[in-house]
Amino acid sequence: MKQRIKQAINCRRCRDKNYVFINQKGKVQVEACTCFECKVCEGSRRIFEETSKGISKIRECECNGFIKRISLFNQAGVPGKFVHEDFSSFSVDPPQHRTQKNAFLSSKIFIDDYVDRKGLYSQGLIYMGAPGLGKTHLVVSIIKELVMQHGVECKFVDFFELLRDIRHGYGEDISEKDFIDPYVGVQVLVIDELAKGRNTDWELTILDHFISARYNDDDKVTLVTTNFSDKLDNSVALNSRNNKQSISNAYSRFTIEEKVGARIYSRLMEMCKKVNLEGTDYRRTQS
Repeated sequence: MKQRIKQAINCRRCRDKNYVFINQKGKVQVEACTCFECKVCEGSRRIFEETSKGISKIRECECNGFIKRISLFNQAGVPGKFVHEDFSSFSVDPPQHRTQKNAFLSSKIFIDDYVDRKGLYSQGLIYMGAPGLGKTHLVVSIIKELVMQHGVECKFVDFFELLRDIRHGYGEDISEKDFIDPYVGVQVLVIDELAKGRNTDWELTILDHFISARYNDDDKVTLVTTNFSDKLDNSVALNSRNNKQSISNAYSRFTIEEKVGARIYSRLMEMCKKVNLEGTDYRRTQS
């Protein structure tokens, strides 16, 4: 059996990726590592050439693609607390539940499928499960890989926070459209914390606009995380309803369809493949 030869790492800071993730003003940002240096253009990002006829021309250096990916990621809006999260830090070993390994594999398969299809007709994923099982960890890992390795435009939106921003915008004469448009047309959109809150008619109208706009576009893919499932454990649900638990534990009392309505649920199920996670809240085991 052949042993895998480990290659020496030249830069410990970036581990030879030429870039590093940092937490800046509450968002994950990327910056070129100090080790990065393009010996072809020497940092100008342009290459001057002369044709056989003696005509001078300028073309873009290949390193410019790297710089563009950094700029693309810095517009993705990934929360700063996920600066260190990626696939390498997602634990699938026992005592983790087997569904977490399945979710990890589904995430990696999604990336391969998306890249192979160049985004066309790719099905998104909807991660369902209680808090602390790594749902957001996985979608952030997908964004990092899609943007930095494949140059795919991605954005992250915490839907509950977006609703709060829209409400605040009303007082400053900022329209709903101004908040929503940057997300509707993006190639890959992550909607985090779907169905969190009370889901009033107004909130569902905003969500319906999001889902409908992307549902009708073949080259737009949506990834969703939610604490709500499509099915409930009947004994847990009955006990939760009888005890009138707070809205923060509503995921144990209501299905995702009950929270968002039949129309939105139906479209989500067509747009996304279900990824169910079970297990113990990771945050509690670390406290």
